Amino acid sequence: MNCRFTLLLSLLTFSFFLSAQDPSFSQFYANRIYLNPAFAGIEQGLTFAGVSRIQWTNADTGFKTYGVSLELQEPGINSGIGLNIFQDRQGLAQLNTTSIGLTYAYTIKMVNHNIHFGLQARWIEKKVDWSKITFSDQLDPVYGAIYPTTAIPILDRITYSDFDAGVVWRFKSDIRLGKKRFRDTRHALGIAIHHLPNLISDNAGNESFQQLDTRVNPRITIHAGSVIPFVWFADGSKTIAVSPTIKVDIQGEKITEFSSNLQVITMGGYLVYDGVYIGALYQNKKIITDSRNTNAFILAFGAYLKRPGSKTKNTFVGFSYDANTTGVGTQAGGVYELAVRWNFIDIPGIFGDRSNKRKSNKSLDCFKFF
Repeated sequence: MNCRFTLLLSLLTFSFFLSAQDPSFSQFYANRIYLNPAFAGIEQGLTFAGVSRIQWTNADTGFKTYGVSLELQEPGINSGIGLNIFQDRQGLAQLNTTSIGLTYAYTIKMVNHNIHFGLQARWIEKKVDWSKITFSDQLDPVYGAIYPTTAIPILDRITYSDFDAGVVWRFKSDIRLGKKRFRDTRHALGIAIHHLPNLISDNAGNESFQQLDTRVNPRITIHAGSVIPFVWFADGSKTIAVSPTIKVDIQGEKITEFSSNLQVITMGGYLVYDGVYIGALYQNKKIITDSRNTNAFILAFGAYLKRPGSKTKNTFVGFSYDANTTGVGTQAGGVYELAVRWNFIDIPGIFGDRSNKRKSNKSLDCFKFF
């Protein structure tokens, strides 16, 4: 049995018989509703976003995740509404997960602070093609898969509902380092709870194809980031800024038992100039690198662009590459991710804009957050 087949079999076993892990995006601020439902509608007008992620390409078909979202800001009622759709495809067995979510977020506005609260209700469908799966009892050590299997598949499709919730605190401030003062520094700090029903109940989110008691484990995401301008040009309209960021994902049956949970820490920073950025991040189970866990260095770059006839930079394109350094990733290959976003600022909200304050409140200006 060659190394590639062993790797594939391991991935399939993980997918079907262990607790599921949610897909994770390297450019997590580019797919904001998936990161935290409280981000819904933070950009003025209508925003469309899309993301494509291809992971572990050497493991035959690998893992592929695609997502689209649509957000509409409703400043007349201090709210945002959104639609989030994503599909995740895993391995030769074509384990397909499709999620469709409706999101609502409410904003408490202050002078230099915003607090966003978000809720998301989702419908989820999972499908699998059992005919493309090779079970262990079919294998011969010399000739490979030659025997019939005694495994009896029960279901090839399951559906269930799910809920997520989150809060984001966004604010701007000045930072002093010695005699140096950095003005108009922007910050975002948030926490999201995914698969909320399974955090409070044992009777929700059963995703087993074999009618076993296999629940979707709850996931907590904590994220924080800043945009700190430190060099100004000309009249101050263009700056070079640094943007440190960190995201921590914790997923497990009992979320407070950290030793037994899946933990992923992604941290790093970006260098930004006039809407163009380049970034480097490190991802691992622990902050310090080690050889026992799959970790990766993430390189990312992108830009905010102007559409023809537009005066503002309302189109975003970003690309990232994960270079896996240890664990299964060294055999499976890297991870490629493409993210795009279009903002249509002149589209009015359904409920109108009573005060029009959103155009003048700079603390709500959010395109600089990734």
